[in-house]
Parts: sequence; C-alpha cells; structure tokens
Amino acid sequence: MEHDVIDALVSPEGRLDILSKSEVNKLRDTSKGGLFNIFRNCSLAVLNSGNAVDDGKELLERYKSFDISILQRERGIKLDIKGAPARAFVDGVMIKGIHEHLFSVLRDVVYISDEITGNPRFDLNTSPGVTDAVFHILRNAGVLKPMTNPNLVVCWGGHSISREEYDYTKQVGYELGLRMLDICTGCGPGAMKGPMKGAAIAHAKQRFRNGRYLGFSEPGIIAAEAPNP
Repeated sequence: MEHDVIDALVSPEGRLDILSKSEVNKLRDTSKGGLFNIFRNCSLAVLNSGNAVDDGKELLERYKSFDISILQRERGIKLDIKGAPARAFVDGVMIKGIHEHLFSVLRDVVYISDEITGNPRFDLNTSPGVTDAVFHILRNAGVLKPMTNPNLVVCWGGHSISREEYDYTKQVGYELGLRMLDICTGCGPGAMKGPMKGAAIAHAKQRFRNGRYLGFSEPGIIAAEAPNP
C-alpha cells in the first residue's frame, strides 16, 4: 500500500537555531554511538502523530524512504526532510504543533547526549540519579517555570481503551479546563489524548490563552505514543 509523503525544508522557531559542528556530526553519525538513528526514528514518530500505527517496525517499513538531515547555514540550522508522512502537512506547510514537537525531539536528543549520557554526575542505575537526570532534562526544556501557579493536573491511563472510556477522559479534561487547570499526560491516543482535547475546548470557552498541555514519551514507545500536536 502506498502512503502519501512530502519533502520539506523547515527552520526552528526559538532558541534552538544554532548547533555546534560536533553536535551536527553526532546527529549525522549512523554508528552505534551516533545520534542519527534515534533522531530519525523519533522524528518519524512525531511526524506520524495521529495515525493508527503503534508498532515502530511497521512504521519504519511503511516509510522506508524517510530521511532527515541537518543543514548548517550562516543564520542557523534547517532540517531537510524527505519522504515525511503527508498528514503532518496542510497545503504543503507543516502543522505548527508537529513542527514544535519535531524541534523538541532535536533539543532533547542533543541535550541528553551532551549533558546526561556518560556524565558521572548522574548515576542512572539508581532511582535518585534518574530523578536528577529527568529534572535537568525538564528544566532545559523549559517545563519547570518558577513563580507560577501550581495548577498542573496529571491524567494517566491506557491508550487502547473503548470509545466510552475515551469520552469519559475527554469529559474529565473538559471539567478541569473549565477550572483553568493545565493537563499533563503521556502521549498517544486514548486516555493520553482525551483529557488534552477536553481541556483545550474548555480553555477556549474560558478564553484561557495560557493553557499548558504536557505530554511525556520516550524513544522506546514513541512510535505507539507520539506527542499529540
């Protein structure tokens, strides 16, 4: 079965517009110690967000021609994307939420490689060490904001649920959103998506324009649980 694909050249919006030569070389490195494969696989999962594919191997098989590379320019970097799922674009332009998540993947992959992996400061074999590492990753991503109202509610559950259960999670998010509370879930469909959709509708009704929707995923599950744009 053929799947529609698009080629695109995209630029970051924000602070991740410059990478060192060493970082770019790591992202191009296809060896075991390089970052190319993890960056490519996570990027494809983000671009495929919303499609009913929860198997990483199947996803890679479906989009065999997919490729992503870093282009260094005088004014910053660009991502050269080949064979991306067409659903990530509208009229040839990448959906903004997917665009943001794509560069979030780049930010986190580079930061973890530079600052976490192999750093003796973090003992990733212990619970406190993992917690400390996650704290630094979240702080670098701008998730931890001081002097803000602690109104973030965590909604957690399975992504393979019935329609009735999904509607319930959406209603929960809606009720939380009417109270101008922010939402944190995992990623992907089901209980990880419903609360965010419900809250987004409620925030719009309340004219609450600073709502936060945090979704957590990781490379091992991102094909099945990609961020919801």
